[in-house]
Amino acid sequence: MTPASPASSPRSLKRRRSTSPTSLPLTPPLSLNDPDGAKILDRAVSVLLTAATALSHVTILYQSDHVARDGLLQAVECITKVNAAGGKIIFCGVGKSGLVANKLVATMKSLGIGTSFLHPAEALHGDLGDIRPNDAVLFISYSGKTPELLHLLHHIPESTPILAITAHTDIDKCPILKERPGAILLPAPIHELEEVSFGVCAPTTSTTVAIAVGDMLALTVAEALHDEETKHVFRRNHPGGAIGDKARRIEDVVEDSVCKRQKVLTSSA
Repeated sequence: MTPASPASSPRSLKRRRSTSPTSLPLTPPLSLNDPDGAKILDRAVSVLLTAATALSHVTILYQSDHVARDGLLQAVECITKVNAAGGKIIFCGVGKSGLVANKLVATMKSLGIGTSFLHPAEALHGDLGDIRPNDAVLFISYSGKTPELLHLLHHIPESTPILAITAHTDIDKCPILKERPGAILLPAPIHELEEVSFGVCAPTTSTTVAIAVGDMLALTVAEALHDEETKHVFRRNHPGGAIGDKARRIEDVVEDSVCKRQKVLTSSA
């Protein structure tokens, strides 16, 4: 029998992908029993566990840390006052933080909170006109020292309230905020650097935590602004899609239940 060549030896075979859309795969598909498949699944679960751990840590922070708790209360008060005065909260960030900012703007709009997104580069080329006297600006920056934001800060009026979602837990150590009297810090730290967790410093855990802190802010502000009417405001602002349909059905069920209860109370009286 002719011995197998090194190229066909089981140990030398490597999983390869075909570049032709019509050709058959060179190796069987990944499966639970396949070593490569098991490795991928372990990696995937590790990513989810890391994110869950980070969210657990930031939850504890807002349960126990006076800086975080005070920052949230100040932020809610600031944004409600801005909205009551006819102003808006302007989110500002670049890169992945800019995408997080846009997501939070969309969430706040659906909840009836006056808001918009400002790109720092465009701001320096005319969009500074978007900042009005009754507005506030909220920066999103994990490092708290994004050059574009630091440059923009010098062109924002001193009377404009400044807030920031950043990894810092001490306002005096956050470059974006430390030189601005009355600035508001919303800490969004992660328990472990992404480069340590995943071997690459791509924003992953940090953006997850930033979104969570932003959602926390949006929902608490909405409750402060609308009280029991938040769901009605959301239904009015989000009539389309499956979410809009679900919101209508839930509200119809609640209204029907209230009507039935009133009829029972009336008849018993």
